[in-house]
Amino acid sequence: MILANIMPERPPAASLHDIPIDTKPPVRKIVDVTPFEKKSPDFTVNFTEDKSGFYINGEKYQPDAKPMTEARVGTYQHWRIVNSTQEIHPMHIHQVHFFAYATDGRAIPFPVWLDTVNVPVGGDVDVIMDFTDPVIRGMSVFHCHLLNHEDKGMMAKILFE
Repeated sequence: MILANIMPERPPAASLHDIPIDTKPPVRKIVDVTPFEKKSPDFTVNFTEDKSGFYINGEKYQPDAKPMTEARVGTYQHWRIVNSTQEIHPMHIHQVHFFAYATDGRAIPFPVWLDTVNVPVGGDVDVIMDFTDPVIRGMSVFHCHLLNHEDKGMMAKILFE
């Protein structure tokens, strides 16, 4: 059944064929991970679970909870994401990207910028969080990107200041 037939008042100014395509590869920030490798992480995310739910750093997400961590806009932070469970967890963060450079203490051959990374069973991933974009502000979240895990508590708040 057709519910509506929406028609533009006038033809569009340009078709997709009229728009030039940018064929240059995207610009990627280069990050020297050496200073980060030499010190402990600024923040550690630890995924755990039991028969009652899923947790980050031993806490189940609560909408009225305080932020688990804070990030100063204009900085980078070294995070270690640890998976203390027997199943994979894809860690995702809103508003920012991170540079995944090591897993289980070994350098990733081709490190990449991501917003979601699979954390191996019983393993960890080291990332450089990029909090340098001046438009990020306020409260946001990071979480396991498996909906069932996220909904059952594997999510936490981060405050961008």
